[in-house]
Amino acid sequence: MDNQIENEKIKADLFNKVMDMNATLVSNAASSYAYNKINNILLMQILAKLEERDMEQIRTNVDNYIARFTEEYMKKNA
Repeated sequence: MDNQIENEKIKADLFNKVMDMNATLVSNAASSYAYNKINNILLMQILAKLEERDMEQIRTNVDNYIARFTEEYMKKNA
């Protein structure tokens, strides 16, 4: 009976650690996503200024590239 109680405590502890790690991963992924979006906006602003192009045109092109690359990635990893 003591072994069963000990095993349940170990399982609960491991489950809590997994949940903490999952929360950390989700937080890091959200931060990475935000930084990438900010970097994309900054890059688009630089390109718009250097090439004297419309920011909205560049944004549309970048969004199209992101969608295409995401689709390619999903196909390769399906």
